[in-house]
Amino acid sequence: MRVLALDVGTTTAKAAVVADGSIVEVAEVSVDLAHPAPGWAEQDPAQWWSAVVSAVRSLRTANDLDALVATGQMQDLVPVRGIAGEGGGPVRPAILYSDQRAVEEHEQLAARLGEDWARAALAQPDATNVAAKWMWLCSNEPDSAQATDVVLLGGAGYIVWRATGAATCDPTVAATTGLADVRSNSWWAPVVEASAIPLPTIVGATSIAGHLSASAAAELGLRVGLPVVHASGDAVATSIGVLGDSTEMPYAYLGTSGWVGVFATAPDPRDGVIVLPGPSTDRWLSVMPVATAGGAADWARDALFGGIDITSFDRLAGEGFAAAEGVGFLSQLDGTRFPVADPHAAGVLIGARRSTGRDAVAAAVYEGVAHVLAAIADVVVRPTTGAPADLAVCGGGARSDVWCQVIADVTGRTVRRVNDDHASLRGAASCAGVALGGIPVGAATTLATFEPRRERRVSHEAMGRVLDGLSRSLGPEFAALAHIRAGQPKR
Repeated sequence: MRVLALDVGTTTAKAAVVADGSIVEVAEVSVDLAHPAPGWAEQDPAQWWSAVVSAVRSLRTANDLDALVATGQMQDLVPVRGIAGEGGGPVRPAILYSDQRAVEEHEQLAARLGEDWARAALAQPDATNVAAKWMWLCSNEPDSAQATDVVLLGGAGYIVWRATGAATCDPTVAATTGLADVRSNSWWAPVVEASAIPLPTIVGATSIAGHLSASAAAELGLRVGLPVVHASGDAVATSIGVLGDSTEMPYAYLGTSGWVGVFATAPDPRDGVIVLPGPSTDRWLSVMPVATAGGAADWARDALFGGIDITSFDRLAGEGFAAAEGVGFLSQLDGTRFPVADPHAAGVLIGARRSTGRDAVAAAVYEGVAHVLAAIADVVVRPTTGAPADLAVCGGGARSDVWCQVIADVTGRTVRRVNDDHASLRGAASCAGVALGGIPVGAATTLATFEPRRERRVSHEAMGRVLDGLSRSLGPEFAALAHIRAGQPKR
């Protein structure tokens, strides 16, 4: 089966030809991100489409296709009017998932909807929810709101609308918006009525959302009538690309930030865990974000080690064993959501003495992030009898053998570095394959395996208790430091 997979991200739009789960060819085109005011984040949906067209046109192998499938960023407010391809288009720039302008509107909604809102959404919505953004638009740009026929909710939704004329949303994206009754896979009436937002139709991630229109086919250079699938949003699509159809097998992503996720057969909401519908009714992704992952090593290399390269830092970390020296690092440089949500949380290097060497400090950074992953994995994955499940790791930080070994030592789990190249595109292609009667893609290829060094467990377990205690107890101090940084020290 041969499909064209698209991924509309915050920095690039990607297009790939995927044949039987394998990437044949990939092209990507940059897209612009605007911050017109503090806390605002916007993009032009028309540029999403032009970038997709450019990427697809540059592919040499985009022929004999069975389907087109799209995934991408989620939780956007994308107001459109008219008919796609016939003069219709975006009313204004899309207000992105990270945009923080609608704080007041969110507070109004939260007061009106109460605890039922969190129960419907399987999580407590925050000020980035789409209902609040729409209310902001109605209050501050009433002409834009009046001109809107339907609000699309992500990059993939806009591409599918532009390609087919169908206004659709997959269950994963719907779950991120604060507008859905997630368990029933439907829009939640109280929040829809409270915000008066015009919404698209929720369609399954493994069903055909529409067919390629003549105008879109001409722009893309593809055949008219090609089936189009609105795949799961990028978080779930990436997880499919890494884990395939496995359940109860966790994986950790180590980019600048990161997360730990696992598929389960039923929704399992808990404090701090984000629950998202997967590609079918018996696949649910439980995921918990890590605010600072690889970014901790980048900060240490620059701020503590004079800008040394990653290879040198990696070598130093490999020569050290910080926990055994009583040296630890609390890696929450960008705040934290776990074990308690605290946007003021900061990094802490503890236990350093005059005898502490550079190798111990470098090792402490790797170990500190690994402790966060270990704690989160123990929450996201329900405990079972016997040995803990293996932990797949991917992302830029996972390219380090040293760091993968440290993660194995700290978590006590066998760590498998997997190939995550274009995982979201493989995941999207999997959705399309199932929609056309095929089978899901398999899990990502294991590139290397790391077994825990049992002789290090006692030191790591003891350090884990120290770091957990610090994280839970330092909230008042972190708040005081935040006031000092803001020039408002408490007296």
